[in-house]
Amino acid sequence: MRNAIILFSVLIFTTSMLAQDGKAEWTPVFNEGSDRVFVDISGVANFSGKDIYAWTLTEHSIPIVIESIDDKIYRTNTYYLFNTHLNKYSMLYIIYYDENKNVLASYDYGRNTKVEAYQYNYPIWKGSLEERILAKCVEVIDKKKNK
Repeated sequence: MRNAIILFSVLIFTTSMLAQDGKAEWTPVFNEGSDRVFVDISGVANFSGKDIYAWTLTEHSIPIVIESIDDKIYRTNTYYLFNTHLNKYSMLYIIYYDENKNVLASYDYGRNTKVEAYQYNYPIWKGSLEERILAKCVEVIDKKKNK
């Protein structure tokens, strides 16, 4: 029993020491019109394959309204999966916030599949917000490669 307590204590201590600082590094992507969009580049530079995962933050100066949510939405976090070879993307997770940054609702759209037709739902259109987000992510990845 004593060994179990010691082992548990060691695991707790080392886990807290090795935990990563989950600090986001928000970089502006879009700042035209009513919405301001940022992408978290803190982990983007580590991607080297065809898939890039990225969190975005959208601040709505004019709050949006969705029928299934009782309050106005002032901020949205979206977790994207981009495929650079197919030029497609999926939204994996969305979180909606009120004026005081309280979570109003969240939706998980992730799926566990390797079938490309199901993994990436939307094409990346020229001039779209998603094209700008992907371009910012690729820029960050390229800067790391060129160092």
